[in-house]
Amino acid sequence: MPEDTPQGEEQRTMLTFTEAAERLVVEGIAQSMTAEGLRRLARDPHSGWPITEKDYRVVGKTRTLPYDVLAPYMRERLGKRRGRGPDTKKRSPKPREQGAPVTTTVDPRIAIMSALNDPPYDGAAGKRGTPLDEAAQLLDAYRARELRLAADAVEQEFLDGITGSDQDRTWNAAVKAIATSLRQSASEAEER
Repeated sequence: MPEDTPQGEEQRTMLTFTEAAERLVVEGIAQSMTAEGLRRLARDPHSGWPITEKDYRVVGKTRTLPYDVLAPYMRERLGKRRGRGPDTKKRSPKPREQGAPVTTTVDPRIAIMSALNDPPYDGAAGKRGTPLDEAAQLLDAYRARELRLAADAVEQEFLDGITGSDQDRTWNAAVKAIATSLRQSASEAEER
């Protein structure tokens, strides 16, 4: 902890961190500065902070620092400032065009159904090429085919490794029931 101010010495201009930060801004040494910013510099061993523990003084319960040592350090530090700094480049108000504008778009719902459209979607007429009933039939046929494939996959995956034990027979019956249910759903989808 810094010692109390000795008596009889020539007194320097001693300021708190808050006062020093405000004065740096008022004198134009820094564009902006806070007491916490000064404290961070003081704690950073790589900052080159010029004020040692013996330079601080305590007034009441507040630690003060010599401003006449701080000001030249900050002038030098901010004079060779690293980083981006302020934006000095002139900016155009309008962003540049990045490519050719899109003149036509296709509704994504129509693009998904493109395999079902014969003839393809006519944007000008606003109608689909395939009537809704036909599209529904094609979708039902697709569902039926997928359900049959799922039934075959279930049987093949689970029934290949089954032996003759009671537990395996139970699994066998359950797998066959699932496959039968999938095939029945496929038949119902085709009938619609």
